[in-house]
Amino acid sequence: MGEPSEEEARGARRERALLTLLLLSFFAGGYFAVAFASDAARARALPLALDGRIPFVPESVFVYVLVYSAALSPLFLVRCRRLFRRTALSFALAIGLALPCFLLWPVTSMGLRPSLETLDSSRFVEWGVMLLYTWDPPLNLFPSLHIALAVLAGLAAWKAQPAAGAVALPAVLMIAVSVCTVKQHFLVDVLAGAALSLAIYAAVLRPYRAVGAAPTAYSWRGPLGFLALQVAVFLGAFVAFRSGFAPWSG
Repeated sequence: MGEPSEEEARGARRERALLTLLLLSFFAGGYFAVAFASDAARARALPLALDGRIPFVPESVFVYVLVYSAALSPLFLVRCRRLFRRTALSFALAIGLALPCFLLWPVTSMGLRPSLETLDSSRFVEWGVMLLYTWDPPLNLFPSLHIALAVLAGLAAWKAQPAAGAVALPAVLMIAVSVCTVKQHFLVDVLAGAALSLAIYAAVLRPYRAVGAAPTAYSWRGPLGFLALQVAVFLGAFVAFRSGFAPWSG
């Protein structure tokens, strides 16, 4: 099987865009709907002794923000239509399994996070933490859906091209550390999210096998496009910081 025709390529692009839009809607709509519906009074904390020994490192927010864009990395790294479909299915399963857990067994990081009053919004790093705390509710923690999606994205990159996975998976490990050092998640949230992703990988992504000689990953343009997305995110955040954007004070 060789290169797809132009018509097939256009169809694949439309399908990828539609699947991505549906997944983003499912994630964002479900995530915030569950957070709104959750009874904070019923939420519990899940600290381990190790959580108390993990320092608060505001600088790690720069790694944490990769949580949000990591889920988009298959758009830039996975070229094979079949593998992209499996990746989309794995994401849908992770979201669909995590949301009921959030609703039925709410966990909160309110006692884990430092209060906004202790942070200095004149520093870009701490402004970023304040923005995170304002926009990302201290609920929907167990299992960590952010970690589950990031791990699945890294494993999908590995299936597409081992070299891409060799870069993506260490980045996922850094993200896993950062969600603890910005005090957004307990360690057990991270472990549960990783376990969820590995179970889904075994069922959905691992059985994938490439067919024919068609490339499964994009060339250098894909990773370069993903890098450009990260730069745009950081530049946008810095512009918002310099403009005095402070939604927590509204």
